[in-house]
Amino acid sequence: MKKNKRHQTNLISLIIVIITISLLVLLAICLYRQPSLEVRFNAVINWLSKLEHAVADLDTHIEILICIFALYIAKCQLPIPMSVLCVISGMVFSLPNAIIMNTVFLSFFFIVKYIEGHWIGGGWAMMILNIRKVRFLKQWVLFKGSGNPYILAVSRFVPSIPLGMISKLYGSMHYDFIYYLVLSILGFAPRLYIYTRIGSVLYNPFSKEFIILVMVIVAFTGITCLIFNIFYGIRSRQMTQTLLLYSQKQKYKIVL
Repeated sequence: MKKNKRHQTNLISLIIVIITISLLVLLAICLYRQPSLEVRFNAVINWLSKLEHAVADLDTHIEILICIFALYIAKCQLPIPMSVLCVISGMVFSLPNAIIMNTVFLSFFFIVKYIEGHWIGGGWAMMILNIRKVRFLKQWVLFKGSGNPYILAVSRFVPSIPLGMISKLYGSMHYDFIYYLVLSILGFAPRLYIYTRIGSVLYNPFSKEFIILVMVIVAFTGITCLIFNIFYGIRSRQMTQTLLLYSQKQKYKIVL
């Protein structure tokens, strides 16, 4: 069983590495051939440029702001990627205004999910932590029942970890609300900036800045997923070995 888990961890790690490297190589080729891509897709870039000017000339920014806030409200119950919401804001508003707006709306989302966890419970996150194979994560996350601040900040930083799930988990633990909100915003801040920045340059998806930003996201996502998979594999094998030793001792006691 121990060898099977090691092979499974190695296989998943290999798949993550292959996908990440393949995407980075593809993006590197696009970056190298960026001038020719701009020339080849000049019609698309011109159309997007006209769209950008049309959006900038709109006199209905308040209505757009309300629509984006409505999407954040829907995000509280629907699986809408937070990256999409940040990109949309970056497309419509200037970068400073979009960052401020996304920070405020993101805080609203964190508050709603915290209150849900406080009244309803940890939901799927607590159910996953109660699975025997990941019990070692439960002690690490709960941190003697008060919640681990480092896990909270890191979970906001890692793209593959759902934001709402962690928010409800810390709400169910009655973690200090101010620390929760501050750590959540600080942990998500780098991703918020990158996503919003992508929205501001989305009108030219063949620009160097856009390609580099996508490369950063792909590399960071791949590396964090790889680290998490390796860590999970190591701790899972350690837990399996501990359970086997414990069962052997109990069997020995029964025989005596």
